[in-house]
Amino acid sequence: MPARFNAYPPDRAVVVRVLDDTQRYSVGRAEACELQLDHGSVSRVHAEIFSADGGWRLTDLGSKNGLRVDGRLVSEASLNSPSWFAIGDVYCWLEPLSAQTARDAAAFADVRLTTSRALSQQLHQVNGVEPLLRHALDAVLELSQLERGFMLYGANVADLRVRAVQGLRNEDLARRAFAGSAGSLERCLADRRSVICCDTSDSPWLGARPSVVLGGIRALVCVPVEFGAELLGAIYADSRNPGPLLTEFDLELIEGVTQQAGAALAAARLRGAVDDLRDAASQVGLAAPLWSDLRPR
Repeated sequence: MPARFNAYPPDRAVVVRVLDDTQRYSVGRAEACELQLDHGSVSRVHAEIFSADGGWRLTDLGSKNGLRVDGRLVSEASLNSPSWFAIGDVYCWLEPLSAQTARDAAAFADVRLTTSRALSQQLHQVNGVEPLLRHALDAVLELSQLERGFMLYGANVADLRVRAVQGLRNEDLARRAFAGSAGSLERCLADRRSVICCDTSDSPWLGARPSVVLGGIRALVCVPVEFGAELLGAIYADSRNPGPLLTEFDLELIEGVTQQAGAALAAARLRGAVDDLRDAASQVGLAAPLWSDLRPR
């Protein structure tokens, strides 16, 4: 019987995999592990999960911080029903699935992928920088299923401005009453990496930040918008309700859309520069000649 494996590393996207009962899965920090958990409490190759006797088996592989099932440290355990357990300090959930439920999960993932591709294609059909900014923000909100957000955009980091807003008022963005997570946005811009949190109450660094506490923020994602080596801005989205669970797959889709947004914005900016150059040339009597007028007859 297949199973769904969920892992909840702090300040990371949820790791979700549908496990095939014909395979064995190593769990650990190493990239070679089939179930990779990027957390300091997890050994490089920490444990193994495999199907046995009609259920599933969890076995420690000599890890430093061990396995805990029902709060007890164990070297191995049978997981024949939906079960919580901890690999190091990362809480995990394993739930046996019927074959039909596993197929439904795969079909839902295909729908999400198709939606993401459609949103990315639409970005390249939008004319103008301002409509592009709004469309990119709407795409991230749709994929993340979060309540509200805004997009920063500018010629450089020092010139970043709020250029698109959804679900927030101007007073929510005022410096003294900012209702979002300034810390997550600053980290995203400094590291140029996505920041994600499914429940700030479990976050070691976000949960106690004044902007998070006062704003009642429970879930958030912040993604840099880049084109090549150039940082164009960032998209921030959050929710005052816990969840939804933002998985690695969700984050991959969101980052894919923001990558396409960066390319579309760079193209729009280039088109604007060409239009400005053409207008300037026209004003001084240097209108660009048509190729049909120049080419040899």
